[in-house]
Amino acid sequence: MLRFAEELLLLTIEVEKGRAGSPFAAHPRTLSYALAGAILMDLALEGRIDTDTEALFVTDPTPVGDDLLDPVLADLIRETSVLPTQTWMTRIAERGEDLRELVLERLVAAGILEADDGEVFSLARWVSHSRRYPSVDGAAEQEIQSRMIGVLLNDDIPSPHDSVIISLAHACGVFQRILGPPEYDEVRERIELIAGLELVVRSVSDAIRNVSLAESATLKRAAREGGRAWPRASGQLPVVGHLFKLTGDLTSFCTEQYRRHGPVFEVSAPGKTFVVIAGQEANIFVNKEGRLHLRTHELWRGFSHSMGAANVLPGLDGANHRLLRRTKRRGYSRAFILERIQETVAIVERELALLPVDRPVGVVGFIRRVMTEQIARLAAGSSAREHIDDIAALSDAMLRVFITRRYPKFVMRMPRMKRTRRRLEAFIEQVLAKHEERAESEESRDLVDDLIELHRSAPDFMPETDLFINAMGPFMVGIDTVAAATSFAVYALLAHPELLERVREEADELFAAGTPTREGIERMTSTHGVIMETLRMYPIASVLSRTVTNPFELAGYRIHAGTALLIANSVPHRLPEFFPDPERFDIGRYAPERREHLRPGVFAPFGLGHHGCLGRGFAEVQMVLTLAT
Repeated sequence: MLRFAEELLLLTIEVEKGRAGSPFAAHPRTLSYALAGAILMDLALEGRIDTDTEALFVTDPTPVGDDLLDPVLADLIRETSVLPTQTWMTRIAERGEDLRELVLERLVAAGILEADDGEVFSLARWVSHSRRYPSVDGAAEQEIQSRMIGVLLNDDIPSPHDSVIISLAHACGVFQRILGPPEYDEVRERIELIAGLELVVRSVSDAIRNVSLAESATLKRAAREGGRAWPRASGQLPVVGHLFKLTGDLTSFCTEQYRRHGPVFEVSAPGKTFVVIAGQEANIFVNKEGRLHLRTHELWRGFSHSMGAANVLPGLDGANHRLLRRTKRRGYSRAFILERIQETVAIVERELALLPVDRPVGVVGFIRRVMTEQIARLAAGSSAREHIDDIAALSDAMLRVFITRRYPKFVMRMPRMKRTRRRLEAFIEQVLAKHEERAESEESRDLVDDLIELHRSAPDFMPETDLFINAMGPFMVGIDTVAAATSFAVYALLAHPELLERVREEADELFAAGTPTREGIERMTSTHGVIMETLRMYPIASVLSRTVTNPFELAGYRIHAGTALLIANSVPHRLPEFFPDPERFDIGRYAPERREHLRPGVFAPFGLGHHGCLGRGFAEVQMVLTLAT
């Protein structure tokens, strides 16, 4: 098999009828970095190096026996410092011309390319006609362009080797040249999906893109300092750098930057820059002023569009947001679940009875089933049990595509996801039909009834096209929020046996008289403390995304309308001035004599401002009851 650098170079040669048009399709500077990345990827495949989100390091110093790879490996071994991937690519790319010549010589020697006057290269005639390379060990390899196009035109998961080639070629803009505009538009999302499959590949391909982004960022920053885009009250906004760390522990990353830079700093990512506001002052600002200065439309519009809906609660602001929030408030309220304690407990007991004996149980999956079934039964009057896998698949995909942006939009159009959505649409149609037909009483009224009533009274605001995703809400709302938090609470209890014993004692008292009561739940101070401390240390939403609608000032910086904003709402959770010894799991923080969480702007596990979680009261009771049961 050819090396990555050889296949990448073959992709960059523009070939027509076996002859080269212009020598190289990619810009020479970008190509040098891409070849450097290809060599690093081959070293990774050979088990000689590895990368994480911060650095590249040698795992095996043994030479590969390849004149393209071994000189680079020797350079890596000689370096005594641990350096980022991008630094190594810059060093290797300085020899870009020599690398290109060496790769071309290898391809000519292999009978794949022919040289004309030593400068213009073309595919050898046999390769051009057969679209295959000369056989190696009796197996001829398919020509790279036809193989890559074949990968892009089907829905199969590509091999790791082809994923690397597509990622590297995408990073230096090769496919825009191989394919015409209509064909490229058709497969672009598929390319982006493949390019994001592997962490090592992303590290290298992102570093390639950062080469050109660094140059354009310098020009943009110079323009800002000249006052066109970023006039500031006190100096230049601190720039943190690459967004890699934001894919991991968001709270720790943002807390570190807050301590270093203060409440306002910039975070750069490939192709995008975010302004981050953090700390108590940021949280207080969002709570008090967020309605006037911030909106969520940009974050959620892709989600709404994919669902064929105009009115989805997280993506609304202003009067429409208030109307839909008011409609949903009762069905997600603390009072609502407190009226249905017996049913909530019965669902946990049914799920517990189905668990295997003396075999390990996956906590997250089990808690997901329990809590999704609880919300579905209470808020939508229907069981979600047979549809839990589809609900989880759709929820996970939408979260990664539209919210965290880790997957491209192409994922939502893959055949498997289309089938998942069709099954769920049929299920929600049954739920809506059941509610339309039944004899409704005030006692049995649930969230779906409230949505149907809104549709009847205001069909222009809640058309039938919007009912699907809004009725789907109860089945999805807990699957990645309260289920995750409750799973962390289980972990915390198992890690702290003394707390587990206190919670068991409260549970015994709660169930001593049979069905739990509201008053009994209120007396469960230790269990409630475990939930609160879990939410502090493992917040449901550690960073919130908003767009600035009206400019404002914070900590001496003026933040303009249109700015992409990240609100690090969980940063105060990790600050010792608010929560002493913040890495310690301490439920005493919420006792009446301490109440550390009640200071303004320091405890925000359910979000902030007018977009704060509508169901936080419901969720707290649900988590306490589920743990106790």
